[in-house]
Amino acid sequence: MRRSASIALACAAGAAAILPAASPASAATPDLGLVVPLLAPMLPGQSGWVGTLWGAADDVCDVRVTASGAGLTITYPSNTQSYSSLSKGDSLAAGHVDYVAFNISVATNKLVSLNPVTLNYSYTEKAGGATTCTGTKRTGSQVATLPVVSVTGDAVTQKTSSVTVPKKTPVWTQLVFQARKGGVDDLRVTVSGGPAGLVVSYPQERAYTQPNQAAALPVGTDDFAAVKFDATNVAVGTYKLTVKQTYAGITDTNDLTLVVV
Repeated sequence: MRRSASIALACAAGAAAILPAASPASAATPDLGLVVPLLAPMLPGQSGWVGTLWGAADDVCDVRVTASGAGLTITYPSNTQSYSSLSKGDSLAAGHVDYVAFNISVATNKLVSLNPVTLNYSYTEKAGGATTCTGTKRTGSQVATLPVVSVTGDAVTQKTSSVTVPKKTPVWTQLVFQARKGGVDDLRVTVSGGPAGLVVSYPQERAYTQPNQAAALPVGTDDFAAVKFDATNVAVGTYKLTVKQTYAGITDTNDLTLVVV
């Protein structure tokens, strides 16, 4: 089953040791259960794939899970559309674990909180010796917790603190940024300062650079902005530059160390 590479899988060490316990057919313990009920934390306004870890006490197939929660918008993989299944198919053998992923969008006005996410699931308990998905249909519901956390400081974090460029030839470098809050639209980045002779330029001969994917930077995501450094007329050494980010009428500045070799 196709999954985004950005899935955040919330699991704990030794999780496989807490699978649903095997039990007689008359017992209430299900054959499929949620292993870790705490999901990876998200920020207000953030969207992304979040994984839930499941374990099987018996052979199960045709696993389907839906999710819901107040202030959350939840979508599913394109190949299933109305539900999610396991990452390696829709079947799970007894004693094994696998994850089910959902794309969750948190409302921008969501307060810091622990949010219950209801997971409704269905599966087929495979009949003994069955080679196809035949057996008894089962359904259930469990609740996971999604922490919504806040951050302090600037809405944009500059993750690149140092770049190294050769003296003998101009080179393009990538400055990586992450949005920690909403409203980072039309992000523009410039670099100034440094030694005499240093030439800084941007893509398409603009007066600034922007994130590679889009001018807006979604909450919780990383993107890079390209900057070209020409240090052919600069002595080998280490220099301090200033990186300015402007967005939504806000201006932030950060240091950048330039190493010319």
